Amino acid sequence: MSPERKEHTISLDEVISNAKEMTLKDGHHTPILIVEGSKNLIVSQFQEISETHGERIELMRFAGQAVAKSGRVGKLEQVFFISEGWMSVAKEDKPPNMKSSDDPNRKEVLIISGLQIKERKRTIKLFEMVRDQNDHVVSLPEISPPQAREDKVEVPLLDAFAQGFQLAFLARVN
Repeated sequence: MSPERKEHTISLDEVISNAKEMTLKDGHHTPILIVEGSKNLIVSQFQEISETHGERIELMRFAGQAVAKSGRVGKLEQVFFISEGWMSVAKEDKPPNMKSSDDPNRKEVLIISGLQIKERKRTIKLFEMVRDQNDHVVSLPEISPPQAREDKVEVPLLDAFAQGFQLAFLARVN
């Protein structure tokens, strides 16, 4: 059995840098899950992601269980999820009155979320996908999420992954 590592091998800054580079090169970003454990780091691409939030939560919980059952990563240390989405900005402290996908003023964003298990630290970074007249992504300026305070960050998909992982990991160990 290999000794557990003391430090993370991948940082949020590295994840952000790689995600931005891929987005600028390809014009989009396929949803990617990066899981780091005491044994290994694995990266998984999702060809399709569920339509509803509830379905995405279940998908991530299932993914967490599958990774834990595989035994490939050991003890979960941190996990990142990279995806694209749409963001509507509320005006005058009022929530948008429509879904982001229907808002004509919505922003296309690259979303990078992270969860460090031991530190119980949740992180989310948003980057607006600015396109030129030929629809190429030309820049990715960071924008502040609505929940800008660090103690208020929520990453429900990663929380679901971690819950699924922990349940399966404990069942596997016992």
